[in-house]
Amino acid sequence: MTGTTDIESVETFRARSKAWIEANLPLLSEPWVETRELQRLLFDNGYAGISYPKEYGGAGLTIEHQKAFYDIVAEQDRQVPSELMVSIGIIGPTILDNGSQELKQRFLPPLLRGDEVWMQLLSEPRGGSDMAGTTCRLKRDGDTYFLNGSKMWSSGAYHADYGLCLCRSDWDAPKHRGLSTIAVPLQGNPPGLTIERTRAVSGEAGHFCEEFFDDMPLPADNLIGEENAGWSVAQSLLFHERNAVGGIGMGYLGGWRRGGGAGAFTGIDVGPLREAAERRGVGGAVGTMIADAVISSVVDPLTSDRITLGLQLGTHKGHRGSLSKLQSSLSLHGVARAALAIEGAAALVWDGDDVQLDNAGTSWLAARGSTIAGGTSEMQRNTISERLLGLPREPAFDRDIPFNEVLRNLGKF
Repeated sequence: MTGTTDIESVETFRARSKAWIEANLPLLSEPWVETRELQRLLFDNGYAGISYPKEYGGAGLTIEHQKAFYDIVAEQDRQVPSELMVSIGIIGPTILDNGSQELKQRFLPPLLRGDEVWMQLLSEPRGGSDMAGTTCRLKRDGDTYFLNGSKMWSSGAYHADYGLCLCRSDWDAPKHRGLSTIAVPLQGNPPGLTIERTRAVSGEAGHFCEEFFDDMPLPADNLIGEENAGWSVAQSLLFHERNAVGGIGMGYLGGWRRGGGAGAFTGIDVGPLREAAERRGVGGAVGTMIADAVISSVVDPLTSDRITLGLQLGTHKGHRGSLSKLQSSLSLHGVARAALAIEGAAALVWDGDDVQLDNAGTSWLAARGSTIAGGTSEMQRNTISERLLGLPREPAFDRDIPFNEVLRNLGKF
């Protein structure tokens, strides 16, 4: 985030933005505009990367300005390219924190224009939530790195241009000290890369992907941060990811915050729940669930707004995004569970052979993803307890021994 001296006031910016949004952004009820086209419209008019420095294509303003813009978007029910939340709310800030001047100039302007879409390459088939246990190998030969291994559960890898990949570059170092992060091109059939799309349990086909790297060559100047210092880059990424998923910081980009006024948490839309309960005559049986949803619809955005204000004032430091992320993901799952209870058997059956992704049953299955994506709820609780509350870390036998010895001890090397 930029400094706050000699910049346009939030009030002036809000008035200017409101007029531009009314004149230029399509309504949600209108035909949907393609993501990259809509992002280029924002970029060309100075509304992409509102809190990014001007030298990298941003507007050079603050998080408060960014929040004002997207609150107006929500109030007016306008379209914004929320599919770029990972690119602009997570990867971009990570490059800002860790990239060289050359990498920032190279990657950030096209990222903000929407010309290049980014995603994360973190999870592995046997890695679970232990990101530092990655076994994806990165080996340097002159000016080229070669990548071997696989990643999975990568959202949108099939249409992204780049993935930010966490991999192991030193097997003799302890697990957290031998990692590197590198930009991996995903389009144009690069040699050594295979991408396979995965069908989710809800029936949605292909959003999640698995990637296989077979001596994939990568330029050495694609490295983000220093070699073998990738864990600090990953920690930066996780910080921004939790903020973005929780709807705070540079990841406050609208999209799911529509309806109900500024800052409304759109995943918690209690109107359909009430209507469905009344229609089916089950309001008494599920009244507590509906009440919980109403409470969440009020408390969740207030929590995010409080953390955002604290970040601006400097009173809320550290991984506060984990609080918002944990709360909102559990709330979304609760709403899906309530809808399932209201609909009963009707949520589990439908006519025809095609999976219906917009019914209560499949929505409930998909909602479990909210407690996994962006870091599992268990990991968020660990972060909150250790980094915010100062409780002791969980014991770990493998923190200070060479990673190749860890694998030998586990029988995996």
